[in-house]
Amino acid sequence: CNLKSGEGRGVFKTLNLDLRQYGQLKMFVHAESVIGQPQVRDNDLSAVIRIGNDFVGNYYEVRIPLKITPEGQYVKEKADIVWPLENELDLSLQRLINLKISRNNSGQPNLYFKETDADGKSYAIFGNPNLGEVRGMFLGIVNNSTGAACTEAWFNELRLASLDEKGGWAATGRVDIKLADLGTVSLSGAARSIGFGNLEQRVNERSRENFTQFDAATSLELGKLLPAKAGISIPVYAGYSQTVMTPEYDPYDLDVKLKDKLNAAGSNRDSIRKESVDMTNTKTINFTNVRKINTNGKKQKIYSVENFDVSYSYTKTERYSPLIESEELTRHRAGLGYNYTATPKYWEPFKKMMKNSSKWFDLVKDFNLNYAPSL
Repeated sequence: CNLKSGEGRGVFKTLNLDLRQYGQLKMFVHAESVIGQPQVRDNDLSAVIRIGNDFVGNYYEVRIPLKITPEGQYVKEKADIVWPLENELDLSLQRLINLKISRNNSGQPNLYFKETDADGKSYAIFGNPNLGEVRGMFLGIVNNSTGAACTEAWFNELRLASLDEKGGWAATGRVDIKLADLGTVSLSGAARSIGFGNLEQRVNERSRENFTQFDAATSLELGKLLPAKAGISIPVYAGYSQTVMTPEYDPYDLDVKLKDKLNAAGSNRDSIRKESVDMTNTKTINFTNVRKINTNGKKQKIYSVENFDVSYSYTKTERYSPLIESEELTRHRAGLGYNYTATPKYWEPFKKMMKNSSKWFDLVKDFNLNYAPSL
C-alpha cells in the first residue's frame, strides 16, 4: 500500500540462464483492490518484467497495463476473470531481439528505446543486455495513476515455452595416398553444424557454431628423385591445417543471430564476419636427418661427410577470433648431428700362444682387451 504515483515495487531473483533456445516467455498476472482502501481502476497499475545482466543499466523491459479483478468469489469456469487475458504475459523472445536490432540500427546504441503496441503493452531495452547470459529477473508493479495506490498482485507460473529442438549434422572423412616408395599424402576433413550434439546432451548443450576443419599432410623421401649414386637422403614432412568456427550468434550481442546482423550490415558485412569468426591456420615443413649415404663401401673416416646430418623445421600459426585481432607465431629450428662409430681393435695376447685346439682352452684364447676408445 501507499504506492505513490510513478513509483514501483517488486522482487528479483539472480540466476544464470541461456534463453536463446526458447521461443516464448509466459506468465499469468492478477491484480485486485485491497478491502478498506481506495479502489484501483483498470490501467492504474502496470506489471513490470525486467530481464538482463542487471536491473539498472542492461535490461529488457516489458510493461503490461493491468485489468483489475473485482472483489468476489469465482468458480473454476470464471478463471478468466481472476486471470484476465489482458494481463497475461505471452512474449515472443524474438520480439526483444528485434527491438535491440531496431535500436542499434537507429544509431542510438545503449540508450533507452521503447516500442508500444496498440493494446498498451510496451517493450523497451536499455544498455546492452542479451538473452544468452541472463543474470537476473525482476517482477514488479508500477503506479500509473495520479494518486497513491494500494493493491494485491499475483504473478503465477513464469515459464519458458517453444523449445527449439532443431538438430544438426556432422561428417568426417580421410584419404591416404601412397606414392610408391616416394612417400605418402594424407587428406582429412571434418564438419559439424549448428544444433549437432550427442544423444546424452541436452538441447542447451548442443553445438552453437558451424565447425569445419581441414588437414593436409605429406611425408616424402625427396632423395628418391636424385640418382641412386648420389646417395642423398632428404626426408621431408609438410602439413597444412585450417580450423574455422562460425558462431550462430554474434559474439558481441549474444542473442542476435550472426546471419541477421550480416543481413543488416550493408557495406560492413565482410569486416563483421571476420570479427565474428574464430580461424586458425597452421603451416609446417620439416627436413629431418638430411644426410649423405655411404654408397662406395669404403670405410668411413672420422671426418667423412656421411657422419653428419642436418635437420630444420618451420612452423607458422596464424589466428584471429572475436577476442584476438591478430596472432602470428613463427618458429624456426635447426640442428646439426654427428654420428661416427669406429671399428674396434682388440688385443688377444693368448690367442697365438695357445696352440692346443682343445675347447677347454677357448676361454683363455678368447680373452681380449680393447685399448682404443669407443666413439
